[in-house]
This record gives sequence, structure tokens and C-alpha cells, in this order.
Amino acid sequence: MLHDITDVRLRLRPGSWPVPDDLRPKIEAHWAARLAANPHLWNGRVLGTLAPGQPGGIAIDGGVLSGEAVEGDFAGFLAWRDWGFPEIGIRNLFGSALILSSDGALILGVMAATTANAGQIYPPGGSLEPADVDAGGNIGVVASIERELREETGLDAAEAVVEGMIAAFDGPRVSIGRVLRFSRTADEIIAGIMADLDRQAERELERVVAFRAPAELDRPEVTAYARAFAARLLGGRQ
Repeated sequence: MLHDITDVRLRLRPGSWPVPDDLRPKIEAHWAARLAANPHLWNGRVLGTLAPGQPGGIAIDGGVLSGEAVEGDFAGFLAWRDWGFPEIGIRNLFGSALILSSDGALILGVMAATTANAGQIYPPGGSLEPADVDAGGNIGVVASIERELREETGLDAAEAVVEGMIAAFDGPRVSIGRVLRFSRTADEIIAGIMADLDRQAERELERVVAFRAPAELDRPEVTAYARAFAARLLGGRQ
């Protein structure tokens, strides 16, 4: 489900992800197995946003998405994801850079083999983390989107025209898409990104791909929220 929004106001609150004590050993064992299979993974700190319907949970009022988040670790998030997202009162809210070209294409990234989402296709973006929180406890979702865009693709959001923001609710995931229209064609954007990727020592993206119609994203490796964004941006309102 998509919602047009004008602003995002998230705050960090005291506390952590609701992980029962007896589940922690299972999470640690799961992490050890995942790390053995992929030594490139890193157990950093991530933020989880409280689910709609509870105090401080995600809500949209007057076009403004608000909510509160708590801090956890990537190992716990990965176990939660791999175990099918059991309901724990948390949503994985994160930003997505929706890159549009001057000739009407949507540019998505193909995740590299060294990442936890190898082979999946979705917009550049990433989990919110403590570095996104200012001294007042406010979480900078837009700043996170712009940073991830720069780090993953080399693109500067300041060079694009912002054409709005869309919140995509995809079960346990909530992606905040910032629509960025660049003045270059899809081929030019892709060439620039690929050149930047070749200079990166540890790239998150294997490559980027241009899509021009929603039907082109009807593939299992494309995430549901990416398909929803494409349906709106390439094929009319949803």
C-alpha cells in the first residue's frame, strides 16, 4: 500500500528491540552460521520503528508520517527476517532513493554477493542507524536516503529535482521513497554509477538496471515494495 507524504518525523526513544532473553542464544547461533557463510557481514546497530496501532507507532496525519524507533543490532534483525518476520511490534522502516532519468526510466540496484540480500533488486537505500539520530533524538530519514544514494551509486541528490515522497507499506517493511528526477538519460546515469562502482573497494551493488514499465519488474528477485514504487512511477497511480 502506498501513501503520498510530505514529511517524515521519527524520534529515537529509550529501549531496544523486544527480544526475549531465551531467544538471544538462538540469534547468536543464527548469526554465527550466517557469518560463516558470508564473512563480509557486520553486526552493526540498526533502528526499528514501532508498529502502527501501539503508542509511538507509525502513523500518517496530514501527509506527515511520524513514529518512534528503538535501537537493536543487525544480528537480531537478520534472524527476525530469516525467520519470516514474526510479529514483535516492530517495523523495518528505511529510506529508498527512487532514481528517475530524464527519459522516464526507474533505476534500481542489484545487490552484490557479499551483502545479506545478494541478488535482490530494489532502490538504493539502507537501514536507519544511530548515526542518523541528531542530538535532539530526531532521526534524519531524508539525510539517510541521500547518504545511501551517494555511498552506493556516487550520485548527489542535490543534482536532482525532488518530485515527492511515497511511503510503501509492505508487511513488516515500510520504505520511504524520495523521488529524485535527474537531468541525464538512463544510459548516462547507469554509465556514471557503474564507473563509480568500479572504484569502490567494498561495493554493495553488483550493478544497476533501468526499468521502463511495471511489467518488467515482475521477477522474484525484485522486492514487493520496489514493484509498488514502479507501478506508481512508471504506470500511473496505485
